Order: sequence, then structure tokens, then C-alpha cells
Amino acid sequence: VSAQTSNIPLCLAAADGVHLQAWRDWSEPAEIITHDGCFAEYGVLDQLADLAKADTPIAQGRYYIEQTRAFTAVDVDTGSDGSPATGLKTNLAMARDLPRQLRLRGLGGQIVIDPAPMAKKDRRQVETALKAALRAEPIETNFVGWTTLGLIELQRARVRAPLKAAQLDAWLS
Repeated sequence: VSAQTSNIPLCLAAADGVHLQAWRDWSEPAEIITHDGCFAEYGVLDQLADLAKADTPIAQGRYYIEQTRAFTAVDVDTGSDGSPATGLKTNLAMARDLPRQLRLRGLGGQIVIDPAPMAKKDRRQVETALKAALRAEPIETNFVGWTTLGLIELQRARVRAPLKAAQLDAWLS
């Protein structure tokens, strides 16, 4: 907390550490594996490496998740096939996968999705799939709607600090 006039900290309080946050979030009892090399053995390092990348491969294409100062941008790409049918399939795959990726990366706040080109009549189908996937997630997320430019806006609760690619790179090296 800063003083109103001098910007000198008045009081600093320690926040919960990551271990305490993990215990709170992980309600199920679990076996804890601690032997050397267990991250590599169980594929954790590969999964962390995937989270460090902006692109996420899906059926018929891929999508990119990039944090900016103002919001998180998601761009859906079908590759060389720009047909509306492929756009719909790719957007549906993204809609089913995106909430999980946002949770794993710890992303919240305003999220803007630029879907692959598709027929305007197919928006309802993508919206329904995205809303269903969001309902299955533990983190509150509001589907704000479609913009006039055809972008999708979401508002997601911030429940933890986001993973940053630089952090992941440091852990993986």
C-alpha cells in the first residue's frame, strides 16, 4: 500500500506462497512423487515446454495465445485451407480447448478471440461450444459477445499469476 502523497510503502504483507495455493486448489488426496527425474518421466517438462509456446495445434489448424498489456489475444489459423467449412471445424476445436489452455497458463482478464473465417450463420454453433467448455471449467468466465468485426470477447476471473514464457524457459533450462 502506498502513501497517498509520497508513494512510500506503508505496509507490505506477504501473500500466500505457491505451495499453499496448490494445496488449496488441489482438493483430492494424491500420491506425491518426488524422485529425481520424475518431471521428465511423467512428461511434465514436455507439457511445460508446450505452455511456453504461443501456438497450440488443433484439428484443422492451430491457434495462438498472446498476452498484451491490455488483454490476451487469441488468433485462430486454418493454415492454407481458408474455406468456411474448415474455419468452422477449427473454431469448434479451439472453442473446446481454449478454456483449458487459459487455466493452465493462468490467464484472466479481458480475452479477445479472432476466429478463423466462417459463415456468419455458424457463429451460434461456435458460441454454444465455447460456452459449454467454459461452464465445465472451475474459473468464472463471462462470454461477453461478438464484436461488429466478428471477434469474440470474454471476461475471465484472475485467480493466480499467469505463467510467462520467460519463467517457463528458466524452469526448463
